[in-house]
Amino acid sequence: MARQSPDAKRSAGLLRELVAIHARFPTLFEEQRSGMVLFDTEGNLVSANRAALTFLGVTVEDLAPRRYGAFIERTRRDEARTAFSRAAAGNIVETVTRVTVAGGEHVDIRMTLMPAIAEGTIVGVYGSAGLIGYGEGTARKIQEFLGLFAHHSDAVLALDTAGYCIEVNPACERLTGYDASELRGRSYLSLVASDERFSARKTFARVLRGEPTRADTVVLHRDGGRIELAGTCVPIVVDGIVAGAYLIGSDVTEQRRLEAAEREQTERLRTLYLLAASTSQSAEGQIVSALELGCRLLNCDAGYVSRIDDGSVRYLYAAGQTRRGACSMEPAEDSLHRFIFETPQPVSFDDFHVGQVRSMIGARIAIGGIDFGTLSLVSATAREQPFTEADRDFVGLMAALVASAIERSEQRQRADLLAFYDPLTELPNRTLLSDRLMQAISSAERHPSEFAVHFYDLDGFKAINDAHGHMRGDDVLRIVARRFERAARQEDTVARIGGDEFVVLQPAVHSRADVEALSHRLTAALSEPLVVSGIEYRLTASGGIAMFPADGNDPRTLLAVADAALYRVKQSGRNGIAFVSQQS
Repeated sequence: MARQSPDAKRSAGLLRELVAIHARFPTLFEEQRSGMVLFDTEGNLVSANRAALTFLGVTVEDLAPRRYGAFIERTRRDEARTAFSRAAAGNIVETVTRVTVAGGEHVDIRMTLMPAIAEGTIVGVYGSAGLIGYGEGTARKIQEFLGLFAHHSDAVLALDTAGYCIEVNPACERLTGYDASELRGRSYLSLVASDERFSARKTFARVLRGEPTRADTVVLHRDGGRIELAGTCVPIVVDGIVAGAYLIGSDVTEQRRLEAAEREQTERLRTLYLLAASTSQSAEGQIVSALELGCRLLNCDAGYVSRIDDGSVRYLYAAGQTRRGACSMEPAEDSLHRFIFETPQPVSFDDFHVGQVRSMIGARIAIGGIDFGTLSLVSATAREQPFTEADRDFVGLMAALVASAIERSEQRQRADLLAFYDPLTELPNRTLLSDRLMQAISSAERHPSEFAVHFYDLDGFKAINDAHGHMRGDDVLRIVARRFERAARQEDTVARIGGDEFVVLQPAVHSRADVEALSHRLTAALSEPLVVSGIEYRLTASGGIAMFPADGNDPRTLLAVADAALYRVKQSGRNGIAFVSQQS
């Protein structure tokens, strides 16, 4: 037989003294109305009062060889051992468990375990048990409560005053992924995310003071996933004393995700609307800013606005990490943008292989109800999180903003065309010609040089209008404008300043021979007949040429003297060219 250590002998002796006290003072143990049992620290049964024997339907002899947990239902024994160990370590533990009484009936009891202390030493564990309810009315209420507990759609945990789980309902099992047997006897803090535990402790402390408290927190699923929990923690009060707490909560993870997504989308839209309302940017600047915003908010590498026309894609604007410059082109059939252009609604691709592009989102751009091109955001990597419906909606709004900016830019260009260009021939008008003349004068003064102003009037044009009408005359003027443009050099300006009067500014002149060569090309451009609606027209032109600075040093003077030279050509027989200096 193993020899006991001095400490074990002392503990056994103190435990016997404790049992003797029970006999001397029966009201402390034997005559208690609730079932009372005493175990040594190893869990061996030492003593049981009359109420415990009656409740279990056994005798002292039946109990004598039993250990703690012998009468507890098998599925509850692991948590019962945990509760006992905590009590043997000095804690008072409230727990709900199920025992098997005489006849094999299973009965739910509320058990309080507390350390048995003698002369400052824990020598055993007291257990005080009571049925959950006495009497028919109370039993009915208990059954109704247990039905509510079991079938409540929210997760419910019953905790003792130390925060250990006494009981859980099926909804809690589904929420956390743990079986009830795994949760009973476990600290509720072990289920709470580490960054939420400080707040959870404060909440539980308030509840133990009797204050029901809002209990929004984050708990961890068995697989490690985070669950947003919204609920309430309420005290369990027995005979006016807080004996624990109920934690009642529902999974709001998806709701919070949707709320966060809605806030993010709202902020996106606010930023986009601020950009749309900006008056400090040009239409072109606004388009590039929209692409940069889309790249940043949707975590994309590059953004493009393209024009799709005549089987090709022309990139008008680009932003982000891109090597593709504006105005570059590619065949539409080889372009990713045809996927977007062919789809009425915004579209996205999260993981596909086309060249260096692995993910893309975009929307079709329409202006005035007519398809124009596409807006697209692309990345060289696949998406970790797929594009969402909100992402596609946002890109659709971006496309609408870009369409508005393009339309505004085109309106400005049309306004510029009306202000600076002749609407019939689309050549620069008198206003733009005067501006070009001022630029030529400024340049010639900075770098002393000459330039020429050619002033032409068509010979016999009035007869065409009189014979065939102004519409036929307009057609003739358009043909003359195109021929003059082809005869002039790229740096020259060909303008129509009214009626059948044309002016050509020759800004770079090295000698008079250069001027004569251009004048010969311009008059020769009319040598071939002009065919309009099957009718041939033959025209010639009379012209006067003024030189800067010899013939004038401002636009008005140069045009006036060149016009005067032209008039003298007309008077002398037409179809000729004269320099101002030759006529003076």
